[in-house]
This record gives sequence, structure tokens and C-alpha cells, in this order.
Amino acid sequence: MIEMAKMKAVQFENKNGYQLVGILHEPFSGERKKAGVILLSPGVKMRVAPHRMYLEITEKLVELGFSVLRFDFYGLGDSQGEVEDKLLADLYGRIQTGMYVDDTVAAMDWMQAECGLDKFIVGGLCGGAITGLLCGIKDERVDSLIGIGIPVTLDSTNMDRMETLSTGYLDRLRKGYVKKIFDPKSWFRLLTFQSDFKVMFKSLHSSRKPSNKKVEEPDECEVRGNYNHLFTDGFLSFAQTSRRMLLVFGGADRLLWEFEEQFMSRYAEKLKDYNEQYLEFHKIENANHILSLPEWKAEMLGCLEGWLKRHY
Repeated sequence: MIEMAKMKAVQFENKNGYQLVGILHEPFSGERKKAGVILLSPGVKMRVAPHRMYLEITEKLVELGFSVLRFDFYGLGDSQGEVEDKLLADLYGRIQTGMYVDDTVAAMDWMQAECGLDKFIVGGLCGGAITGLLCGIKDERVDSLIGIGIPVTLDSTNMDRMETLSTGYLDRLRKGYVKKIFDPKSWFRLLTFQSDFKVMFKSLHSSRKPSNKKVEEPDECEVRGNYNHLFTDGFLSFAQTSRRMLLVFGGADRLLWEFEEQFMSRYAEKLKDYNEQYLEFHKIENANHILSLPEWKAEMLGCLEGWLKRHY
């Protein structure tokens, strides 16, 4: 259990001289794994993550013999520095393009010096997952990626959210609205203007129209304006160097449809060479983005444990 592990507060500098604050967890006894784990902040929830997800992940990792570092990126939590973005969408957009990759490199430098580890499993939820993926392009010490609800699109206040909703997500919404026709609570929300009418009308007037046209090259595809091409760079970097990825999505997470429609379907040919030995994909039925229910989190932890036991 996490209470049985050696746990201490730590500080280290990033390349700009800001002090980054974190917690290092190490097993008390038993054989320590040769790879360290760095759980990266998903965003403003920092080193704990929503519903204390990272604490539960850390408990499982320490139980398996891993040393684990959780830390706050600069400008967040207890770490030094300031975030210039005034709106969350813009901050998330910068995270999705590598804002905190250098902080991740600094964390690996510190763990290598203090713990004697030279390869790392990195990642986490959402922004932590994409940060870990992009760090893998830059640093060969990244041995594997844990990606929970990893985004393949970019957030920004300059983006029209209505224009970038995936067809799969709209299809799910439409089915949900139909089921709620006889639900008094839903009618109350509708009549008191608590519903999102723009999303509702878009979902009801859209339909999935699969194309029969075969896509030969991803570069020729017409992708939505908010697709993050850095995701492709990072993914293919892992694939070409035979590094492993565990990707977990909630079945009700809109990021799952974006991943399937904007990446998986368009890069199907290239992904054939990246076999199951290196890429493991797991969907938790009906789960939301942050896996808020205990049973959803338990399924994710079970999947993570099995993956780690097979490869480490």
C-alpha cells in the first residue's frame, strides 16, 4: 500500500530555474524495477489528478516494485512560475503542443541522478498522456507510455467547439436524447433552458455518413481543423522505435471517438506494422473521461497491472 512505501517531498529545477515540487514513492522492500514511473499532471488538477486517481495508480505501482514520481509542472500547484493563459482552453492547447515536455525531461534527469534509473514509463490522464507522448520524441529514456484518455485534438478559444465534434460523439448524444423523451427531469432542463441547445440541434440534425473512398495516404485526408498533428509524430516515433503504449479510454469519453475517427481510421495502414506486442488498447464501457466511478477506476488499474506484469 502507498502508506507502506517510502514517501518524501522533493524539489528539482527545470531548465528555466523554476523549482518544481513533487512526491517520490519507493518500495520499502523487494526487488525494485529497473524502470521508473513518472505520472504527469493532466492539467490544473496537478499531481493528484481528478478524484485522487494518481494516488491509487501510485499505490498499485509501488506494490509492483516501481519507484514513482508525481510532481507539479511549473505554474501549477506547489511549483514555482506563472501560467500566462487566462482561459483553460488556451492552457490545454499549449499543453497539447508540448508546453511541459521540458519539465518532464527535468523530472527524468532528477530521478536518474537520485534513484539511479535510466529508463522511464511516463504518462497519465489526458494532458499528462500527450505530454508523455511528445516527450518520447525528444528523449530516448522514455521507454513506455501510459495514456488514459489521450487527446488527439487541440483546445483553444479560437476553435468553434461545435464544428469539431466527432460524428461518433454526436451519434451517441442523439441516441441519448431519444431515450430521454419520456424523462420528466430532461424536459425540466429543456424548458428551463439548462440544456445545451446548440449541441442538441447539431446532434439531431447530423448523421454518420461513412465514406466508401479508400484513403491511401493520411496526408491527403481532410481532417478537422483542430487535429493535433504532433500526436501523429509522437505515435509514429514510438512505433518506429518499438516502444510500448497502453492506451485506455472511457467508452463515453468524446476523446475516444476523436481518437478513432481522426487517427485510427486514417492511419490504419501504418498501424498494421505496430502490432499488439507494443500497442495495447482498452476501452472501459460507459466510463467517462476521468473514470469517476470506483468500478471504472478498478478496471483501469487491473488493465495497468496486467500490462506492467507482462512487460516489466
